Amino acid sequence: MNVATRSQRLVPMKTLGLVLFAVGLLAAPAAFAKPKHILISDSLLAHGDQWDVKRHDRWVGMNQWSFGEYAVVASKTGWTTGGTHTDLFKTKSESHTENKFSFVMSNKTDSAFVDAAHQLLVQSNPGLKVGENVHVGGTGQTVETDHFIASITIGRDTTEMWDLLVGETEVSDAAGDRDDLARHTAVLIHGDRRIGLVPVFSKKLDQKQSFGSMLGMHFHPGAMGYEFIEEGRSLCAVEYFSSGISGMYKNTVWMDKTADPRLRLVLAAAMTSVLELKCQEPHMEAEEQK
Repeated sequence: MNVATRSQRLVPMKTLGLVLFAVGLLAAPAAFAKPKHILISDSLLAHGDQWDVKRHDRWVGMNQWSFGEYAVVASKTGWTTGGTHTDLFKTKSESHTENKFSFVMSNKTDSAFVDAAHQLLVQSNPGLKVGENVHVGGTGQTVETDHFIASITIGRDTTEMWDLLVGETEVSDAAGDRDDLARHTAVLIHGDRRIGLVPVFSKKLDQKQSFGSMLGMHFHPGAMGYEFIEEGRSLCAVEYFSSGISGMYKNTVWMDKTADPRLRLVLAAAMTSVLELKCQEPHMEAEEQK
């Protein structure tokens, strides 16, 4: 084989990394140039109000969210508390954090009062270490639980209390993440009424993505949010992460115009709770097991 032929075959291998990087750079600006909203029901698009959310950022405390006729007129946040506990022989450990906030959302006619708590818990049970990467007893699993609850009342009427529950549990072991044990719950409840919060994105995840599209998502993920569905009817939707360059700092909501005014206020308070949770949620790392 002559030197020229060998060089011609080596060049593509050497430049592959540069090509991938260049394609990524081309894909990323395209994502920035054409931000797409979350994919929601046609009925909500046709019969719903769409509003850009104003944050009115504050250096301390809760953001003063507002959209359409709804606005946070008062709020209070507590200190983030937490800690880590490990037993004597380090066979088990537990870390937790919790923070609370409350706010009042008004539509100039009525007010919704919200009390919310966000808890993060990481439990690890490796068992007793008897050698390098060798443990006896224990489950060998790490369980991470993220639990959020917000209680919503209209005009302090406790007979009409709604509970917003958003939670997920992830389990991992030495082999990696245990998707079969993962759990996700997102629902708004009042008595026998259950309004599901369905995760929605700016792309259908069940569709096969092109190579360039996957690179674009790597550099900048798509929009993310929840659509509130009750018995097949779409009531509202909240986009807590934009596909544009602004990310979590640009938010949009949609709400069914035909919904009952009191329900619309509840939905506005619930979507505001989601925005506060997703845009300011604390992060907790499990203590590294040695």
